[in-house]
Amino acid sequence: MRKKIIIGSIFIIVIGLFIGFNIAKNQSKPASTAAFKTIKLKPKEVTSTVMTPGSLSFSEEQFIYVEEEKGKLNEIAVKEGQKVKTGTLLLTYENKELELEEQQQALAAETSTLKLEQLRNRLGELDETKAGEPSSHSKNERDQLELELKAAELEQKQAELNKEKVKAQIEDLTIHSKIEGTVISIEREAVAGKLEERQPLIHIGNEKKMIVRGLVSEYDAIKVKKKQKVRVTSDVIHGKSWQGVVKKVGAVPAQAASETTTGDQSVQYPVEIEIKGKNPDAKPGFKMIMEIETDKRQAQTVPDSAIKKEDGEQYVYIVEKNILKKVKVELGETTGNDLEVTKGLTKEDQIIVNPSDDMYDGMEVNAE
Repeated sequence: MRKKIIIGSIFIIVIGLFIGFNIAKNQSKPASTAAFKTIKLKPKEVTSTVMTPGSLSFSEEQFIYVEEEKGKLNEIAVKEGQKVKTGTLLLTYENKELELEEQQQALAAETSTLKLEQLRNRLGELDETKAGEPSSHSKNERDQLELELKAAELEQKQAELNKEKVKAQIEDLTIHSKIEGTVISIEREAVAGKLEERQPLIHIGNEKKMIVRGLVSEYDAIKVKKKQKVRVTSDVIHGKSWQGVVKKVGAVPAQAASETTTGDQSVQYPVEIEIKGKNPDAKPGFKMIMEIETDKRQAQTVPDSAIKKEDGEQYVYIVEKNILKKVKVELGETTGNDLEVTKGLTKEDQIIVNPSDDMYDGMEVNAE
C-alpha cells in the first residue's frame, strides 16, 4: 500500500513538472504579431495645395469719379440696380466756357477759310491781268501773295486742330459705360479730392463674372501658375464650395509689405482666381479661402496611425525576421488619413499599422 502511495506521488510530481515546463516554454515565446497588423507602402494619388485667404470681387469693374475740371454735373442718366451695356450713357457735365470756345473756334476756322479763298482769287486775277506783260513788279506781287497764301493755309490747319480739340473736350463731358454690368451704387454727394480718399460717383460691376483676390508668399508664388485648379470655400457659407482656376499671378510683389521688428520684409504676391460655373451666393468683399492645386502625382503612403512621433521626428516600426525595427521617416503631403512617405521605407517593408506605446527597437515578435 505504501509502495502504491509513493508511486502515485511520483506520478503526480512528474505531471506537475511537465505542466510547469510547458507553461514556462509558452511564456518564453516572443509576442505574436497576430495582434499587430502589418502592411506595405500603398501607392496613392496625392495633391499638393497652397491655401490662402482672399476677398470676393467683380472680375470687371468701372468707377466714375467727380471731375470738377470738366464743369458742373448736369445729369446722372442711370439708377442703382440698372443693367447697362458697353456704351450706355451714364452722366453728363455742363461747361459754358467750352461751348463758347467751340463757337469761337468755329468762327476762326470759317474766317481762315474765307481768307484762303480770297488769296487764291487774287492770285488768279493777277495771272489774268499780267499775262503777256511780265515785269519785276508783278513777280514781286505774286511772290508776296504766295507767301500770304501759305501762311493762310497754316492758319486754317491750326484753326481746324483747335476746333477738333474743343470738340473732343465737349465729347468728354458725356460719360459712357466701358463694360457690361449692373450699377452697384450711386453717390450723389461724392466730391473731388485725392484719389485714395474720394468716393466713386458711380460704381458698375459685372456680376456674371466673379473673382477672388488674395496674396501668396514668395515661396508659394513659385508654385502657383495660371490655369491651376482652385477650390474656393467660405467660413460664412458652410458646406459649400466653388471651383475656379488661377487667372493671374502678380509679377511684382504687393505694395504693402509688412515689416517685422527685425526690419525684415514679408514679401507677398497678388493672385486672382476666376470662379467657374455658378457664382457664390455672396456679395463682393466676402472673405473666401482659396485652395490652389499646385501638383498631383502618385506617391507611396502609409496610414497616419502607423506614424509615431518622438523629439520632433517621425518614425514607424517594421518587422524584419521577427524583430521590430524603429525606422525614421520623412513625410510629404497629406491625403485624407494617409501620409506620403518621401524617405526611409522601401516597397517591401512590413509596417506595423497601429504600433503600441510599449514597442521598442529590437523587440522580438512572432510573424505569423
